[in-house]
Amino acid sequence: MSVLPPVIAAVGGGIPSAIFGVLPAINPYKALLGSVFLYNSAHMVKLTLHLTASKGVLNNDNPRAHADQIMAADKKYGPIMARCNAAHNNGLESFPVFAAGVLACELAGVDKTIVGKLCTFHLLTRVAFNVLYMGFANNTAGLGRTIVWALSLVSSCQLIGMAALK
Repeated sequence: MSVLPPVIAAVGGGIPSAIFGVLPAINPYKALLGSVFLYNSAHMVKLTLHLTASKGVLNNDNPRAHADQIMAADKKYGPIMARCNAAHNNGLESFPVFAAGVLACELAGVDKTIVGKLCTFHLLTRVAFNVLYMGFANNTAGLGRTIVWALSLVSSCQLIGMAALK
C-alpha cells in the first residue's frame, strides 16, 4: 500500500481539492514545525507515562532501555507506552516526505494557498493518527489509523508531485 501514494502523485493525483480546499491555509514553514510538534507530542506522552510507571525515576544513562523494560513488564503502562512509541516513530518516518514536499513546492513556486491548505490537511491527518494510535487499542481504531496514515502519505507525495509538475 505504501507504494501507491507516490504513484498516485506522479500522475497528478492526490487528495481532491474539494476536500482540502475548504480548510484554512497554514504557512507551510509553520506546518513543518507543527509536524515536528506532533511527532514529539507522542514521545512526550510516552515520557510522562514512563515517569508515572517508574514512580518518577528516569534512567537517563540509558532511557530507551529503561523504557523498553517498562513496556515489556508493566501491564498497565507498557502497552500504551508502546503505542506512543510507535506513533512517535511513525511521525519520524513521515516527516522527511512531508518536509521534502513543502520545500519542493516552495522552490518550484507552487501556489502558497494550495500548499498551505494541503499542509493543514496533512497536519489534521497526523493529529488523527496520533489520537487513534495512542488512545485506542482495537481493530476499528487500527483501520482508522491506517486510513489517516495513507491520507497523510498521499498528501505529502501530492506536494512533491505538484512541485514536479510545475
